[in-house]
Amino acid sequence: MSTLLVSLLRENPLPGLALASLNLIVALSLVALSLVLGIVISLAAWADALAVRGTTPASSYAERRKLA
Repeated sequence: MSTLLVSLLRENPLPGLALASLNLIVALSLVALSLVLGIVISLAAWADALAVRGTTPASSYAERRKLA
């Protein structure tokens, strides 16, 4: 049975090429998804840091700096 499949693959390489291109598309989409998630998480952390920094009174910030 396996020799039949190998002989078919030698005669017609299109299924192998289709599978390779599908693997490439899946890999590129996963890389793009991870990049988008990384950017979203870093933007959320940046916005959170801005929100926390904006609500801190200046006097308590100066006192905390002296203690540190």
